Amino acid sequence: MPWRIGLATFVLLALLPVLGASPYVLTVAGIACILAIVAQGASLVMGVAGQASFAHAAFYGLGAYITALLATRFGMPFWVNLPAVIIVCYAAGYLLAYPALRVKGFYLGLITLGVSEIFTQVVSQLQWAGGAEGITGIPAMSIGDVTLQTRTAKFYMVVGFAATTYFLLEWLCAGHFGRVARSIRDSEPGAMAVGVDLVRAKTGLFATSAAVMGTAGFLYAYFIQYVSPVAFGLNTTILVVSMVVVGGLGDMAGALTGALVLSLLPQLLRDYPGWEPLVYGSLLVVILLLMPRGVVPTLRRGVGRPSMYGGAT
Repeated sequence: MPWRIGLATFVLLALLPVLGASPYVLTVAGIACILAIVAQGASLVMGVAGQASFAHAAFYGLGAYITALLATRFGMPFWVNLPAVIIVCYAAGYLLAYPALRVKGFYLGLITLGVSEIFTQVVSQLQWAGGAEGITGIPAMSIGDVTLQTRTAKFYMVVGFAATTYFLLEWLCAGHFGRVARSIRDSEPGAMAVGVDLVRAKTGLFATSAAVMGTAGFLYAYFIQYVSPVAFGLNTTILVVSMVVVGGLGDMAGALTGALVLSLLPQLLRDYPGWEPLVYGSLLVVILLLMPRGVVPTLRRGVGRPSMYGGAT
């Protein structure tokens, strides 16, 4: 079952500090987990619902900036910041859904990509939001009298959030929410014929996806304790889309796998300057040619396991 892939992955990640992983390794693995949350939120819209949305970096950055501003300017604790991030990002996703009700495909992709670029440009000009230099001095997350200051403590915080998000999205996609999303992907007229309210369904999908990606931004702010517009630019959008496509569109285990592979691969190649773009690009081309459905769905088909997302993968 799909949840077994996630369970095994998160158990291995949780063992890294026990096995003596360095702070650098924990930092890289923590960022990979955060990007996995963004990729899963993107996969919910792009894969499960089949909508060409590319506003991932905007929601990711919005969550990070809300957290940073509330924590540094107003001294708010994480248990206030997290609900604020979820509510604001959910509302932003809800508003973005309205263009999705009027345009499709290439045009929707352009609109949502424009939203990401507008976000980056706006925050880089807002001096009260740190401008191009970003926001520094974000305090560490505190739970009661315990402050998550060490790299290991922050790593476990990220892994815990990533695991919770993964299993929650697996549960959503296996239920009524996922069936409605897949009906929209397969045929909007057919979905309407069986009683699906497209307005309500699409707004709910976009809003839920935005809240998930905003949560990733919340974690990024507390994990790195610094945010800047550079971290939420076009490169981030391209990276997230690559993670979703390589791992498997519409597959939460695929999004998790793609995020971990594409986050860790550059680290394995850092001792070979100049070769990273070649190896990275070649790997993407090979995977897309030999595994057009993505790595995880292709492997599932190879071992004959059914998918929980409806039909064989």
